[in-house]
Amino acid sequence: MNEPLSEVIRIRVTPSHAARLGEAAALSGLSLSNYVRRRLVSDDTLQEELTLLRQVIASLDQLRDTRIAAIETVHLVRAMAKPEQIDQAQQNLQRLR
Repeated sequence: MNEPLSEVIRIRVTPSHAARLGEAAALSGLSLSNYVRRRLVSDDTLQEELTLLRQVIASLDQLRDTRIAAIETVHLVRAMAKPEQIDQAQQNLQRLR
């Protein structure tokens, strides 16, 4: 749902920052208001994407811990297995590929 643009926010910037914003707006073919509004929305979107990325990285850490545990289990099983059992397991894996 599109809400009407009824609220005004006044901010202070340096003359050079105002000039850069004005130039960027002109280059993009937007009014200064539309340009700044789009920048604000894109910043919100970027923050959401960063939050999601942090969640994915946390999940990868858990996956890494699981993978390390699996590798440790494989090493322990190999240490206890007889050579012919290891050969049989590797043959079974080759058939699955």
